[in-house]
Amino acid sequence: MALISIILGLMFDRAFRHLHDLRDLSWFEYYTNAVTRLINTNGVIQIIAVLFVPILIIAAIQYLLSDFLLEFPYLLFGVLVFVYCLGPACLSSDIEYYLDARRLGDDDEALHYAGALTERAASTAPDQQTSDVTRSILYVANERIFAVIFWFVIIGPAGALLYRLTTNLSKQHGLSGSLSAVATLLQAVLTWVPARMLALGYALTGHFDGALQAYRNRPYESDLALENYDVLVNTGMGALRDQEATDEISSIISARNLVMRSILIWIAVLALLTLGGWLG
Repeated sequence: MALISIILGLMFDRAFRHLHDLRDLSWFEYYTNAVTRLINTNGVIQIIAVLFVPILIIAAIQYLLSDFLLEFPYLLFGVLVFVYCLGPACLSSDIEYYLDARRLGDDDEALHYAGALTERAASTAPDQQTSDVTRSILYVANERIFAVIFWFVIIGPAGALLYRLTTNLSKQHGLSGSLSAVATLLQAVLTWVPARMLALGYALTGHFDGALQAYRNRPYESDLALENYDVLVNTGMGALRDQEATDEISSIISARNLVMRSILIWIAVLALLTLGGWLG
């Protein structure tokens, strides 16, 4: 059921790009502010209070719909929650918009979408901008797509929502230092396994020796979030080794293709496991 939900969700996300604005999480930010005003204590208690109600609601619906009407309502519910938890912006769309802007020589538009991909003020220097965007694609592919798939498979719709809300919480401005630190740590913990699985996908679908060497030679990081970033970016850049550069944005196209191949290989693994379960 998870496999079908994921495939349908990814197809829906790709086909109905005009509906991406419906993934707005401003309601969650208002909710977070309301809860933290009522519960003004340490970050651990605050994050439990913030996440408990929305996750409980989704988990309850998930439980009630299981084994009901041949699980068709559960499938529909799973697809809707999965699509909502992707992103929040479509990675493929952002990459395509950026590439189109670069090809047309629209520097302002390219700068805008470079900032959307890197999630910070992008460099105006074309070479540095290209490098930053390439690295960001290798990282945000996990945050926007693969980690959502991973937690959807592990826990179901509640898992996908847990990851999306935690990621949003870790990026919210105006939170107390304690809550922000706990949210960042929890997001890093939830990212740890899928980041390494996606990095393995980079190695298997790219230059394996380059990816393995880059993984081994990455700098030591005591910060778990930075370690996740380094694993994905360094392994991904190593997997892109020996890619033929045909123009200044070829590295971005190569990174996009590497990401898509890596996600597809894990979906194929899930399909084999699902088929094995059905046959068993």
